[in-house]
Amino acid sequence: MDKQQFSSAAEAFASIVGDDTVKDAIQEEVCKTPLIDTLVRMRMQKGISQKRLAELMQCTPSKISRLESSTDDTLKLSDIKEYVRALNIGMSIVFENNDLPAADQIRQHVFSIHEKLESLVKIAKEVDGDTEIVSKINQFYGEVLFNFLSKFESSHSKLRMVVEPEKGDAERMPVEIENLIIS
Repeated sequence: MDKQQFSSAAEAFASIVGDDTVKDAIQEEVCKTPLIDTLVRMRMQKGISQKRLAELMQCTPSKISRLESSTDDTLKLSDIKEYVRALNIGMSIVFENNDLPAADQIRQHVFSIHEKLESLVKIAKEVDGDTEIVSKINQFYGEVLFNFLSKFESSHSKLRMVVEPEKGDAERMPVEIENLIIS
């Protein structure tokens, strides 16, 4: 018997019931639940059952079941906070002013990342003498810098293709870093 390959759960279910319209309905529902999907994925990655999560949240397992089978629009912020707290996961809410230019939005993220990196510096100072932890923090800084630079270069290359599409690579003038920094 040949095993059929499916690209999604929605496609598999539509095949089982023999109705392709089911696939579209399921995909539409999945689009309504990206936050819930993330919460469930985090719970499962930690190997915590719905029953255990209910114990940690001091609620009934049926509440967890209802929460995980609802849509993002029906979630309460207090439930989300309790859910992630019970998983021992931090939560941040970021408000972005979409009226701001993209450069200002990016700048806000850079300052936020800076604050997080400074917290690692603080940890390194607190564990002064623990060379393993300090070494791992230093290694992490190197990884962050490498990832940032590689993503920056990729985006910058795409930008140059848009800004200077008619010039060949050899004719492109390098962008001075001073021109990119906006106070």
